[in-house]
Amino acid sequence: MTLTVRSLTKSYGAADVLRGVDIELRPGAVHALLGPNGAGKSTLIKCLGGVVAPDRGEIRLDGRALLEMTPAAAFDAGIVTIHQHQSLIDTLSVADNIFLGSELPRLRGGGRRGQQRIARELLARIGADIAPETIVATLPIGTRQLVEIAKALRRSALRVLILDEPTAALSDRETQTLFREIAGLRAAGVMTLYTTHRLGEVFRIADDVTVIRDGRVILQGPTRELTPDALIAAVSRTGAAPAAAGAGPAADGGAAVAELEALAGPRFGPVSLSLRAGEILGLFGAVGSGRSSLMETLGGRHRASAGRALVDGRRHAPRSARQAMRRGVFLIPSDRVRQALCPTLSARDNLLLPCLRKLARAGVRRFRREAETFREVAQALDLQPRNPELPVERLSGGNQQKLLIGRVLAQRRDVRVLLVDEPTQGVDVGARAQIYAALAALARDSQCAILLASSEAEEIVRVCRRALVMRNGVIVDELAGARLTEEGLLRSAHQFVGRA
Repeated sequence: MTLTVRSLTKSYGAADVLRGVDIELRPGAVHALLGPNGAGKSTLIKCLGGVVAPDRGEIRLDGRALLEMTPAAAFDAGIVTIHQHQSLIDTLSVADNIFLGSELPRLRGGGRRGQQRIARELLARIGADIAPETIVATLPIGTRQLVEIAKALRRSALRVLILDEPTAALSDRETQTLFREIAGLRAAGVMTLYTTHRLGEVFRIADDVTVIRDGRVILQGPTRELTPDALIAAVSRTGAAPAAAGAGPAADGGAAVAELEALAGPRFGPVSLSLRAGEILGLFGAVGSGRSSLMETLGGRHRASAGRALVDGRRHAPRSARQAMRRGVFLIPSDRVRQALCPTLSARDNLLLPCLRKLARAGVRRFRREAETFREVAQALDLQPRNPELPVERLSGGNQQKLLIGRVLAQRRDVRVLLVDEPTQGVDVGARAQIYAALAALARDSQCAILLASSEAEEIVRVCRRALVMRNGVIVDELAGARLTEEGLLRSAHQFVGRA
């Protein structure tokens, strides 16, 4: 029993996302799928799950071609995907989510009580101490991931389990529980495709590895035959590092705009660092390293539990995003759709949302002034299309991200610190270059400090002259000059320093 993918190809317009990908999953084996953001991993997973139809190539399970794949067809074939962005319904209970779409009939011990009993058994199987009647909205993110796994295990025909960054939101204890469950699935003959940015996990649980980049397979083979060096070289595209596009001073120049002194918060700390005027400082780390929590704490989404932050010498302890912006600290989060944009509002209203009051006169909106501001920012960022009335949900990912940067440009006189988390996630190559140029110009012209967090080493090297590496919630290294390379970042982030 194997799952075989041959010559899988997928394009979106002129963009080739998958370029003849071959991969084979063996029964009872864990196959790690690695690659930087934009490599094509998510598209490959969507093809296997029936969400996206490939242009060419084939997918075979036990030698039988899976034709006209849909999510329902994938489910019937025993292919279950647990996506990074969870699919649980917040207003339903844990048990209701586990049985959603396949509820048990009331006869023969079914119904709600039967579902809760089976859900309790499934949760106990993976070491999750969760009451089946608990409403999902009340659960922390890591616990919700365990519910997703229990939901997948409930499928009696489970043959292929696809996990997309499963440990990103899990604690160490929850991660160990997950690894034990994966070991149990391996013993039961289930094939597991495991996508991760954490290279260290590959050597802990994976039997085979495939690395893809730019839609092509770069490296493939049994884990036992690979070394950390080989993985880093494949993921980072070894060679001379490109010249940094960082806008500000060299690593040893620039006045401090913001300083953190042993700052601690949810899933990070203590962290100490200095942000300098006109500089784009990189913050590199795998998903779940604590970098997003640090950014969100500075941006007012979370409260710090210890230490302190200073902005222009004044204490910075915001209780909300609005309070942070009043102090000149602006956050562009990684999940732009859920955390930053209002999809049904127009592009103009989304761009001007934080500064409508400043553009108004005596509380009355001045539409002509708003139109002028939108036109100026849209032109500076090459926003396409430049229709101010177009609902933002109809814009591409790159143009949605430009819109968020445009919010900052519209208030650039007030910006002292800009926090940008995964600035080019889901963004095409052309838009990436424009976003990098816009950030560089903002840092240079406004002399604000930019903290750019990313899980993509290539991005950090391209944009920054100085970078900090975060692991397990703390800063573990600082790289600048000749040390700032993709390989150096990956080694430090994944504890491969000094290993061959």
